[in-house]
Amino acid sequence: MRIILTALLTLLALPVQALCDGPDIRERFSAADRAGVAAAVAQAPFAQGTQFNAEKAGSQITVIGTMHLYDPRLLPLANRVATRVAASDLLLVEAGPEEEAALTQAMATDPTLMFMPDGPTLPERLDEPTWQAVAQAVSDRGLPAVLASRLQPWYVSLVLAVPPCASIELAAGRKGLDGMIISQAQTAGVPVVALEPWDTLFNLMRADPIDVQLDQLRLSLSPPELQQEMFASMLDSYFAGDIAALWEVSRVATHLIPGIDPAAADALFDASERALLVDRNRAWLPHITKAAATHDRITVAVGAAHLQGQDGILNLLTQAGWTVSRLD
Repeated sequence: MRIILTALLTLLALPVQALCDGPDIRERFSAADRAGVAAAVAQAPFAQGTQFNAEKAGSQITVIGTMHLYDPRLLPLANRVATRVAASDLLLVEAGPEEEAALTQAMATDPTLMFMPDGPTLPERLDEPTWQAVAQAVSDRGLPAVLASRLQPWYVSLVLAVPPCASIELAAGRKGLDGMIISQAQTAGVPVVALEPWDTLFNLMRADPIDVQLDQLRLSLSPPELQQEMFASMLDSYFAGDIAALWEVSRVATHLIPGIDPAAADALFDASERALLVDRNRAWLPHITKAAATHDRITVAVGAAHLQGQDGILNLLTQAGWTVSRLD
């Protein structure tokens, strides 16, 4: 996800914004919603932690849950894993330098990756109040509405996934933890290999029918104050190691979006979870275990949400006979 967002947003003349901060969004939750989050977290394997060790038959895997966007609190985490990364025979990531280069090249040469070359524009596909909300939201992120009107709906949803308060770090090109770890590996001469082709996420999101993409776009239209609170809460949960809570809070936060039916929001969230987490985790596992079979020590650095849950990387490794222990 990071390479798509960064490639787009760093090309824009984004205004400088204050860093994301605010109260915990859970203060807005009902008692029932808070209880639901707690129950889901209690049932999730590997609900806490961002750094793990897995061992099996003499092979070792270091698994690191990353944050794709920069935050100064990432620096101590990066320093903590630097020795393990440098001692690895291989680093597996969601997208490495070669994938980022391929994405940049594709975006520069094939506008159909992002744009709708013909047919109705977004203002024609959306009702007027919704389009005006989209136009204002993209404008707040430095993207002209006239340009956004021709973007594919899923791509606009990605743009809106990062609140304006986080745009300063993207515009400055600062790296998240995965980027820091890739730099560590390159310095140490450790090969960096991607777990999937560069266009995997493009293909996943473009595959949705246009009506589903429009529904996802509506779901991304959180009021600015809600989105800022959610983003701040997400960061705080990550640094506290509460990864399953981070994911479940994100799910319930969609219920707060005005005009969105909670049941419809849950259905869209579940579909995204299946496509972006569950299916990709299961597709990655054979690549991870094959790499571990041919290397003594590997490191896997992927977004933290991929670690937790029944279908998380750590539980899948456990089911495959690996002994997993927490490092942090």
